[in-house]
Order: sequence, then structure tokens, then C-alpha cells
Amino acid sequence: MTRAETQTFAMTAVEQPAGVVRAITVSILAKATNYWRARTAMRHLSEMSDWQLADIGLTRSDVDMVALRAPRKLATQALQEIAYERARMAALHGGTAPKK
Repeated sequence: MTRAETQTFAMTAVEQPAGVVRAITVSILAKATNYWRARTAMRHLSEMSDWQLADIGLTRSDVDMVALRAPRKLATQALQEIAYERARMAALHGGTAPKK
């Protein structure tokens, strides 16, 4: 191994742990940010009136159900899917959602 190769290898070995630490830190910060945004969105949704929730295609029980669900899925994404599906069903049934 030449001197230049040895120095390059040594520099890469030293820089690599810093890169791993940086990647882990960025990942943790991204997850914390996403968690905080979802929590803030859920708080805002829980403060809305029933009329406001109905206006965006949700019910109070939708918000409660998603808030209690396991954190495998972002709560706001799950609520968007519920509202989308409800709007799609309403469009298929001539503007009124089917009664359950």
C-alpha cells in the first residue's frame, strides 16, 4: 500500500463514524419532527367543532380512533384516507354516504 492510499484509507475510516453519527442524528431529528407535527395536527383536530370536522369529512370518533391506534402509521395520513374514502363513497351513492 502506498503512502497516499494509507492516508486515504485512514481518513475514510476516521470520517466514516462521523457520517454514521450524523445520519443517525438526522434520522432521530426527522422522526421527532414528524411526531411533533402529527401531535400538533391531532391537537388542532381535537379542538375543532363537530361541524368543522364534518366539513372536512371526519367525525369526532374518527379522530379518537386514530389517536388511540398503534403508531405504525401517521395519524394525519390515516385521517386523510378516512376522509377520502368517505367522500368517494358519498360520490358513488349520489352525494349521500351510506348509513351504517
